[in-house]
Amino acid sequence: MNRRDFIKSALLGGIAMGASIPLLRPRTSRAEPVPDYDKRVLVNLVLEGGPDFRHLLVPEFSSDKESFGYKYWTSRSRSHRIAASNDRMESRWNEYLRTEYAGTIFGIHPKAEWLKSYFDAGKVALVNNVLHSRTRDHAHSLLVLQSGDYNTGPHDLARDGWGGRLAKACNGNVVSMTRNQLMFCNGPHPSNPKDHDNSMVISAGDTRNFALYSDPKLASEPGNTGTNAVLSRALRSYYQAKRDLIAPSSPFYRFIRHELTLRQLGDSINTRLNSIAEPETIKRLYENGQYQLANSGFGKQLRNLFDSFVCGDILNFRVGSLNLGGWDSHKRQIDAIEPKIEDMFGKEKGFDTFLSELKKTLPQAYANAVFVIAGEFGRQLAANGDEGTDHGRGNTMIIFGESVRGGLYGDLFPQTEIQRYAKPNTDIEGKTSFEHVFGSVCDWVQSDTGNLVFPARPDAIIEDGVNLGTLLTA
Repeated sequence: MNRRDFIKSALLGGIAMGASIPLLRPRTSRAEPVPDYDKRVLVNLVLEGGPDFRHLLVPEFSSDKESFGYKYWTSRSRSHRIAASNDRMESRWNEYLRTEYAGTIFGIHPKAEWLKSYFDAGKVALVNNVLHSRTRDHAHSLLVLQSGDYNTGPHDLARDGWGGRLAKACNGNVVSMTRNQLMFCNGPHPSNPKDHDNSMVISAGDTRNFALYSDPKLASEPGNTGTNAVLSRALRSYYQAKRDLIAPSSPFYRFIRHELTLRQLGDSINTRLNSIAEPETIKRLYENGQYQLANSGFGKQLRNLFDSFVCGDILNFRVGSLNLGGWDSHKRQIDAIEPKIEDMFGKEKGFDTFLSELKKTLPQAYANAVFVIAGEFGRQLAANGDEGTDHGRGNTMIIFGESVRGGLYGDLFPQTEIQRYAKPNTDIEGKTSFEHVFGSVCDWVQSDTGNLVFPARPDAIIEDGVNLGTLLTA
């Protein structure tokens, strides 16, 4: 991190800005054993643009014209880029990975082989008919999703997020893996509900370049007079001297203390990461290689996430924030979203690679991580004329991890939708509030936090027969 970036981050409150990260003793360069992180961690992935999970999860084709399987495939033939003939629709269905759960037969996209295998292992929960937003506006719906509050207004840009509220309730930290911090990370302001506090947020957009700048030649060449070496020594000496000169009552004292906290935190992280080699498979997620993702930026976020677990005790890591955009598939939906489906759920791709390496390196951390995937809304039931789908409100949420009791929660293909396919601009009916889904995960991370993070949950809607109290193991 260069000096300008450090100042910007400090002023924005995005890194180590409060008592939740104490001043640390600088670690020596001697490699130490990496502790297996044993605290429960929620990792939240926001899919910006409104993911069409009815393209990821499809019903079995049927030639019965009154069946869900026929209504879906005839209404969606354009977005699948096929003719609405029985032969072509059945052929397309046969490309999907046939899956069955409690009598419901459905297909998982062929580029999501890992998701299929993990679902079959009982570690993926598909929570259906979730009301993501009451509007189809992207910007407003993203605020609603990340704040976890349906009453968030379209101009409430500075308020807290549900991830920040959970971290606060856990007395832990949110680690942001993205280039730009999401509202999801914002902690609650002590007095203003329209504002936020970032004292529990750590920005880790590049964990391998996290620390304040220090010329790598300094240790081996103390007499180095190069520009970078001189600048590095000067800055370190300058802030060290200021700590002794500036009175604690000065408005500049907090800034000086931040510099020390950041320097010591960065040194500790560098020492820890230097003690364990970055797995080659993780590198391939964002560098050139056999398994490089279509979106290398998402691969880098997964690298940051892996490093955050390695440094979990240093970071007091309880909540992680990921982001993958580009899901607004009005046109050529196959081209728009199938590469992203593969990046996330493909064999030897994103989550398959990440979880395999985490399990191998830190088995306790692997066992204590739960992932939640959601977008700001879903898509409409029928395809449009441009091989895509338009904005809808309800959608499926995906939760996975070793502590997840997998399966279907809510009706994946409600029979009440059959008649609604004939109506234009119709979307999935939202029957379950996201407050129930997110709140159940919060309760798993730390007991009795769900209603603190989502105070409206007790009165929120939930689909008949759905019990999210069984979503995760105790």
